[in-house]
Parts: sequence; C-alpha cells; structure tokens
Amino acid sequence: MSKFVAVVHPSSNMDHKKQELKDNYDPVDEEDKVQTTTEDSTADVPEDGREQWGSQLEFILSTIGSVVGLGNLWRFPIKVKEYGGGVFLIPYFTMLLVEGIPLFLVEMFIGQKFRAGCIGGFYKIHKALSGIGFATWMIGFYTNLYYNAVIMYTIYYFFASFSSTLPWASDCPDISNTTADMAFPKNCCTQNTKASYYWYYNVLEISPDIAEAEQFNWPMTLCLFGAWLTCFLCMIKGIKTSGKVVYITAVFPFIALLGLFIMSMTLNGAGEGVKYFFDPTYKMSFEKDAENDTGNGTGNGTEVLSNWRHLYNPYCWLEAAAQIFYSLSLGFGSCIAFASYNPPKTDFYKHTLGISVVNSLSSMFAGVTIFAILGSSAVSNQVSISDLSTGPGLAFIAVSEAIANTPAAQLWSALFFIMLFMLGIDSQFAGIEGMMTALDDTTLVPKKVPRPVLIAFFCGISFLIGLPFSMNNGLYLVDLFDNFSANFPLMMVAFFEVIAVSWVYGINRFCTDFEEMTGYYPNIVWRILWVAITPLSLLGILLYSLIDQLQNPIKYGRFVGCVQEDVTNWTVDDDYPWWGWILAGILVFSSFVFIPICAGIVFVNWLTNGQFDVCFPLVAEHEDRGWITKKDNSKVDKEGVEMEPYA
Repeated sequence: MSKFVAVVHPSSNMDHKKQELKDNYDPVDEEDKVQTTTEDSTADVPEDGREQWGSQLEFILSTIGSVVGLGNLWRFPIKVKEYGGGVFLIPYFTMLLVEGIPLFLVEMFIGQKFRAGCIGGFYKIHKALSGIGFATWMIGFYTNLYYNAVIMYTIYYFFASFSSTLPWASDCPDISNTTADMAFPKNCCTQNTKASYYWYYNVLEISPDIAEAEQFNWPMTLCLFGAWLTCFLCMIKGIKTSGKVVYITAVFPFIALLGLFIMSMTLNGAGEGVKYFFDPTYKMSFEKDAENDTGNGTGNGTEVLSNWRHLYNPYCWLEAAAQIFYSLSLGFGSCIAFASYNPPKTDFYKHTLGISVVNSLSSMFAGVTIFAILGSSAVSNQVSISDLSTGPGLAFIAVSEAIANTPAAQLWSALFFIMLFMLGIDSQFAGIEGMMTALDDTTLVPKKVPRPVLIAFFCGISFLIGLPFSMNNGLYLVDLFDNFSANFPLMMVAFFEVIAVSWVYGINRFCTDFEEMTGYYPNIVWRILWVAITPLSLLGILLYSLIDQLQNPIKYGRFVGCVQEDVTNWTVDDDYPWWGWILAGILVFSSFVFIPICAGIVFVNWLTNGQFDVCFPLVAEHEDRGWITKKDNSKVDKEGVEMEPYA
C-alpha cells in the first residue's frame, strides 16, 4: 500500500462531506466499492475522500469523448487541406509517436499518481513547477472560449436543417433581413456559390475586416448562450453528471459518422477526395491538364505546385504537433483531471495506448468522410480541392454544400451538425472539468462555494468574454484564437511537462512508480523518448516555428465578397492590425508567463532565505485542504478526522 496519498477533495461542501463519511464509513463496503470500479486493478482502497468514476467505462468514455472531438472532425481536415492533403499525414503520425503518446502517458501518470489537477500535480512534483499548471489552466480557458464559438455555428446550422428546403440549397438566400450594413455586392449569388453566400451573408453578416465590429449578430449571440447553457447543465455536478452524459455524447457521434461515411461514398467525385487525402502526389484530372499546358508552353495552363513543399514549412510541423495535442487533449489539463479520479493502481498504460489508437483511427475515418464530400464538391465546381473554402468555414461551406445535393438532405444535414455539436460539447466537458479540478488545488475559490455555483459563475463569465465571437467580425477572432491561443503555448507547456517528470521528478523514480501503478516497467525506447527525443523535438519545432513566424507573419483571411473572379474563395490574405498582434501576444504570453514567475519566486526565496522550498499563496498545502479516515484512528485533526502527512 502506498504510504502517502494525495488528498484534494473536489466537493465544495467539505464540512458536510467530512461528517457524512465519518458517520457512514465502512471499510468493508468501501473496499468492495473500489474493487467494482476497476477492471483488473489490484489497487488498495483509496484512503482519501476524493471523488471517483462510477466505473472504468465512464472514465474510458469520458476520455474518448475528450480526445475525439472537434479537433478530429473539424480542425484535422482543415489542417490536412491547408498543408497538402496526404503530405500532412507524415508530420502528423511522426508527432503522434514522438510527442503525443509519450506526453499522454506523462499526463495520465501525474493525475493518477498525485490525485490532483494540473496545478496541484505539478506543485507536488516541485513547488517551482506549479507555473506549468497555471499555464495549462489558461490554455484550456482560451480554447474553451473559441471552441464554444464553433459550437455556436453548429447550433445555428442544426436548426436551419429543419427547413422545408435547406436555406443554402434552393434559390439564392435572402439577405434583405440582415442587421449589418454590409459593404459587399448582394446580387452575385450563383448556383455554385449559394453555400458561401449563405455562410458569409446570412449566418455571419460578416464585416469587411477584423477591425470593423459593427454590432452583435443576435441569432449568433443566442446560439452562443445556448452552448454555454448546455455546458452548465451537463457539468452542474461534475463527473457525476458528465460521466453519465458521455454514454450518449461519446457514442452517438461514431454512429452518425458511420452513416455519413456511407452517404459520402455514394457521392460523385468521392474517390477524388479520398485519393487527395492519402496520396501526397495525387492531382485531379483538370490539374494534370493545367500542368501539362504550362509545361508545353501553351500559356493557358496554371502552374500546379507540388504538395511536398509543405514538408519544408516549419509551421506545418508545428500545426501537426498542435493537432496531436488538440486530438489527445494534451496540455489542457483535462487528461490530468480525468486520471486523478482513477483508483491509484488503475492500468492507465493500457488505457492510454488504446485511447490513442481510437483517436487516430477516428481522425482518419473522419478525414476520409470529409474529403470524400470535398471531392464531390470539387468535381461539381471543377476546381481543385485546395481551392475550396478553408479555415473555420470548411464544414459550413464545402461540406454543407455537398450534403445539400444528396437525397434526404435535411436528415444528413441535421445528423452532421448534431454530431459536430456533441463532439464539441464532449471536448468542453473535458476542458471545464480540467479547470474546475485545478481550481480545487488552489485557494482562489472558497471551499464552501457549491460546485453548481462555481460552474454557473465560470460559464457566465466565459459567455460574456466570448460575446465578441458573435459580432460581425467574430469569425476573424475565432481564426486568431485558433492560430495563437494554443499552438505556441502548447509547445512550451508540453516541453516543461516532460522536463518536469523525466528530469526533475527523475526518470528512474518515474519508471518505478509507473510500474507500481500499472505493472509495466517502461522499456528503453520509452525512457529515451521521455528523457531526450520528446523534449528536443518540442524545443526544435518551437524555435524553428518562432523564427519562421518572425520572418513570415501569419495572416488572416479578410472577406472581400464575390467581387473577385475566383468565386470558390471569397477571402484574401491580409496582415493583422497592430491591436491584433497585441491580442495574439496576450494569448501566447499570458499563459506561458506563469512558468518563469513561479520558478522565479522559488529562486528568489532560495537566494534571500537559503531555502529552496516555498509555499505559493494561491496553492493550498494539501494536508490543510484534504482529509481522510483510516481504520486505526491513530491520529486525527481538530475536527476528529485523521490527517495523512504530506508526501
């Protein structure tokens, strides 16, 4: 039995829980209860009062719901399309093996070993490392803000799917009732541009550029409110409610995706899209003709650039690594939080490998489905897949347009957008739970604040902060958050995470504890990854990408309407305004800054007092916040509840 147990109870009503468990504590019943929540665990009875999963199935489904989300079905196809189709799969799977799975194991270990969220977990490794937990919290907060903006769009399209005829499929959409004074041509809708027309003019009422936020788009505002209200209702009691909801939200999307896959395979041009997804050298027939025309000097062709060029783009590798982090929910605190509710000797190694395989297969399956639909859209419009709409509007233009041309279009449209909604909500459950669990490790929130009140406050504040996403320039802000809120900060946090475990905690100690918890001692390959390859690859990609970013700053797609000849793409690349770069800097450094600050406090304390140990005022000592009851009653606190010494 482990000598020391981390003690952080997530319940807000601590005094009530203490008395209730003291009165009702039965060692035999508690032991039976713990054994029923594990599949093959020989774990000792957890001696703390920490909340646990009702069953291992709840943990697995919740984790799958966290990792299989919008990152797989929405973000992954966008990045594949932006970086050369099948070419992107090379850095994607490289990053999965070199960074994704090793870091997934590290986060599962931290949560289950220390039975705390991201802040408390790193604090227990060493107080100087608690800044990693705060940085993780901030990244999760920013990501939750803009993920709910994407969910806002899915809600709008889901209800629009119940029209007698899909509004982007019949005649050109009516924009006479839009609230914005849109400075774009309103009479340029054609048969091939109805979906784009509907997205930009009807749904977004988009402004000419990121700097012009004319007014709120009230239908979008209502949908954003509905997204946060759903999060509140499903998270009101923590994992007790979300653990039950995932039986639907984690399983239904796979059933819906299977139906959409079958439908997509029947579309004309589906094969073209699937080949583009897997084959880096594949070109559609009219692209080959254009290339030949250019080569024979006719002067009528258009040069078709090789997709292989993306492999030399450092940002492609950064995006691949970030995509792995999004897909596996690494660096957001949710994996650490979920693992912290496991019994101490759950075999997380087996679960981690299994969930990683499910996640990657889900991404590939979703990619095949989406690119089959994109292939159909490209063939019908006689354009290259790379020329179709990209960015946040990919699912709402190219995919919705292809679905509109299928039999029973309303059914498939509703199925697609409710699937996106459930995948997004699952990701939100994980993100919010990760942040709430982390707050339990701090003194920022009084212990007597009930969990429903805390969740309501968090969702309400997040809704208010996220209101700019529902304005006319909201899409530009979503794109800015997608580019800067997580990519660079995630690389930084992941680097320090693996350094914290393999070098500060110690690789030998880590592997010994790993074996004690799972029954498996990591082999030499894992140890080399954790000690050298993973941190060096993270550092290399980060530095290379920062240098490239300084030389070639990221641009955003400014809407210009259908005034240009290329009707498949109504945006042009433009520079962010000065305040956009300030916002981007805040998103990057407001999370990362906690790491040097917390480490600096410890270092200054060491210089001035000669002590390398220090207690941060926002991070509670665990023996003060936690409590347990033991069988021998050898030592109790002033309330009559025995305390376990801090490990």
